[in-house]
Parts: sequence; structure tokens; C-alpha cells
Amino acid sequence: MNELSTDPRALSGTEPETFGDHMRLWRRIRGLSQLQLSVRADVSSRHVSFLESGRSKPSRPMVDTLADALDIPLRARNPILMAAGFAPVYRETSLDEPDARHIRHLLDMVLKGAEPFPALVVDRHWNVLMTNAGGALMLSAAGGEKGAGETGAGKAGGLNMVDVILAPGPMRDLIVNWDEVVNDLLKRVRREADHAGDETVLNRMLALLPKGWKPPRRDTTDVPLVIPLHLRLPGADGTLVDLRFASIIGSLGTPADIGLAELAVETFLPADEATEAFLKAATAA
Repeated sequence: MNELSTDPRALSGTEPETFGDHMRLWRRIRGLSQLQLSVRADVSSRHVSFLESGRSKPSRPMVDTLADALDIPLRARNPILMAAGFAPVYRETSLDEPDARHIRHLLDMVLKGAEPFPALVVDRHWNVLMTNAGGALMLSAAGGEKGAGETGAGKAGGLNMVDVILAPGPMRDLIVNWDEVVNDLLKRVRREADHAGDETVLNRMLALLPKGWKPPRRDTTDVPLVIPLHLRLPGADGTLVDLRFASIIGSLGTPADIGLAELAVETFLPADEATEAFLKAATAA
């Protein structure tokens, strides 16, 4: 049976207690004044001020209105509801629970539809939960389980993509443009941390970066359309094969569950014709 997620989180090093604390914290995260929030939420700035100071108590609909205006993630909303005196409403469902069977089936369809190109489902901490056969092949270079090609929750060998890319190991050694990939990954993780008000993954990534690492300088006169993930792998005949991927990231459109809202599907598509031909030939063989 699914449990309601009720554990409050420390956001940006601060543990909010009152409803007003939560509002001030999320306004600061979003960079909004009380007036700007009032315009977004279509309420008076005086009422926003009274709610933050504790002079007024929010109604249940007002909590939702302000949370929507601040684009607060579902994970942070239960603590806000409780601080306002209401019961938590958002569940956190794991993909391997019976209630998520249909969602798991939909994700499985997406993964299989991406074949022969690698595709992964990751959670908010970048743990790999599901993968297709192409993804399993890519992850096997990082020490993933041979059986990771079976699409489904818990079939990805317990790998974490931040660890796979940044920690010393097989995959890191295979990434030709590692500095470029890490630089763009760091930007993405920072954006996600800013949105979620949670720096867990960002801190993990910073801890794994080599001491003294600095972002590479790019030639601004010749900027590519995308920064590819460039892998150099040993082929079947022992020769090295260069593969270049551009990734597309997707999510569930209208999730009302904490765990499902935090899932991401990343598909690695060939960034050049040689990579596309190699993967199709490898699958057909």
C-alpha cells in the first residue's frame, strides 16, 4: 500500500516551519517579491504579506494557488500543507508497486520504441530504474548487469548516472569529450536544483569532480548545434568505434504523484550517420 510522503525537507540549507516560512523560502528560490507573487497568484499583495507574517491563515485552495504560482514541486507540497494545518495529500509511488503497473507499461513502450538507440528511465537522484536493450549495452561499459536489457523497474543494475559519468571507472574513460559533457551536465543539474530547491544531486556531482577541475573554454566562432556525448568503444574486431549521441529528455505530462513527477526518460539518439548505421547494424546482427 502506498504511503503519503510527509517528511519535510531542508531546502537550500533552511528548515522552514510555518506556512509563512515556506512561502518566503520559495519566493527567494524563485526570485520573486511579494508583489510579483501576488500578480502571479491573482491575490492582493497585502494578503500575501499577511499570510507570510502569520496574521492570516490560508485556506486549502489558497495553499494550492500559491504553490502553483511558485511552481513548487510535489515533493515540497505536503510539508507546506501540514504547516498550514492541512493533511498531506500527495503519495510517493515506486515503479515496482502494483498501482504503478500501467505507468510502468507506458514507460516500457517508450523505451522499446527508441530501439535500437539507448534509452533510460531515471529518478530524481539519477538512479537508473529502467532501460531498453540499447541502454543496457551502453551501461554494460560502465559495469552494469548483463541482464539490464530487460526493460522494467529494477532491471538496470543499480547504476547511478552521476556516478557513471563522473566517478573514475570504465564509462568515464570511454567519454572522449568528458570535460564538455560534464560542463553541460553541471549546468543541467544546477537548473534542476534551482527548480526543486534541493541540491542533493548537485552536491554529489561537485564532490565527484576532480580537484581543480575547471569548465573547458569553447571556441565561440564555431559553436555546434548540440554538444554530443562522444564515446569511443572497442568494436567486435578490436578496432575503436566512435559513437556520438544527442539526448532528448522527457517526463510524464500531468503526474499527481511525487515519485512519478520526478521520473525522467532520457533517449540517446545518434548525432551522426555513422553512429546510426553502427547501432542499426549491431542490432540486426
